[in-house]
Amino acid sequence: MRVLILGARAPACLEWARAFHAAGWHVTAGDSLLWPVTRFSTSVHGYLRLPEAVPDPAGWIEALRAAVVERGIDLVLPTCEESFYLAHGRERIPCKVMTVDFELMHRLHHKGRFAEMIRSWETQAPETHILESAADFAQFIDAAAEWVFKPAYSRFANRILLRPKPEQLRAIHPTPEQPWVAQRYVTGREHCSFSLLIDGRLTAHACYHPRYRVGRGSGIWFEPTDPAPIRTFLERFGAESGYTGQVAFDYIETLDGCHAIECNPRATSGVHLFDDQPKALVDALLGREGVLKPTPEPRQVALAMLLFAAHKHIFDGQFWRDYWLARDIVARPGDRRPLPAQIPALLEIIGRAATRHCGLLAAATADCEWNGQPLDAAS
Repeated sequence: MRVLILGARAPACLEWARAFHAAGWHVTAGDSLLWPVTRFSTSVHGYLRLPEAVPDPAGWIEALRAAVVERGIDLVLPTCEESFYLAHGRERIPCKVMTVDFELMHRLHHKGRFAEMIRSWETQAPETHILESAADFAQFIDAAAEWVFKPAYSRFANRILLRPKPEQLRAIHPTPEQPWVAQRYVTGREHCSFSLLIDGRLTAHACYHPRYRVGRGSGIWFEPTDPAPIRTFLERFGAESGYTGQVAFDYIETLDGCHAIECNPRATSGVHLFDDQPKALVDALLGREGVLKPTPEPRQVALAMLLFAAHKHIFDGQFWRDYWLARDIVARPGDRRPLPAQIPALLEIIGRAATRHCGLLAAATADCEWNGQPLDAAS
C-alpha cells in the first residue's frame, strides 16, 4: 500500500511517515518547499514537490491528482492547512482521502462558527462574538481588557490581541470577508487534544499541556494530561458531527470546568504522543476498534526549545530538567537525518519570510493556509 502524506515541513508529517513505514507502507511525502524536514527521513521512499495551494487552488489539486495516478497512491493524508484545499477538491482525487466534507471543516476552522456549534454543550466556548465591521469592534473598546480578539481564520495565535488597550482595537478593520472574533478572557490551565475519529467514532485520543511555546503560538514541550471532560467532549463531538480524520482542540481548564477555545481540523503536535506505538496509530487512522491511548511521558521539539525558549529560562533549573526529561520528536534512533535537516528547512522559511516581507510564522504557512477566501476554482 502507498500513502502520500502532505505538509512535509511539519513534525506531524514526520511522525506519520515513521508510523506508516513501520506498518509496512510505501511512504511519499509532499510539500511546496524544497527542503522540508520530513524529506530527509529514512522512513520516506519518495518526495513530491507540489505547487503552492493559495495562489492556484485548481492547479494544486490537478498536480496532486496527477501525482496520485502516476505514483499509484492508495491514501492521501494531509497534516497542515492544505487539508482545506484537499477537502474542497477531494472528488477529483482518485484514491482514499483522509478528510471530511469542506463545509464541516469550514465551520470548525472559523472560530466564531465553532463557538456557535458547541454553545449548548457541557464543554463550550467562552462567550464569543463575531465581528465584521468597525461598529462591531466599537462596542468592545471600553471593556477591551475583558476580552481576547483574534481573526476568525488564524493559527498559532497569530495576530491575537490578549486583553488589549483600547487604542489597539482602533487599528483593526474587520469585514465580512475577513472577520474577527471577541472571546471573553478566562484564566486557567491550558490543554490541547489530538484525536482520530472514523465516522464519528473515537479511535485514538491524546491530551497534553504545552508547557513551553514559541511566543504565544506553537507548543514545543508536551506534557500528557487527561481531563475527563475533554474525553467526554470528543465523544459528543464525534456523535454530533460524524467526523472522520484528524482533529485537535485547545481548551482552558478553570475551576468551573473546561472551555473549548478553538478547533484545528488537522494534525497537531498531539500525534507525537503515539510515537511509541506507530503500527497501532496507523490502525487507528484506518478504523481499528477501541481507542488508542498515548504515552504518559513528555515529548519536545528539542532544537526549538534551545532556540526559542532557553534564553528565557537560562537560569531556571526546572526548564533544564524538563529539557533532559522529554524525548525529542525529530531525532530518532535509526532516523537521525531529520535533526540536522531542521537547519536548511528553517533557512528556507527565513528566505520566504524575507522575500514576502512577513514574520517566520506567517511565512511557514503562507502557501497553504486558508483564510475563508472562495475556493470555487478548485472544483
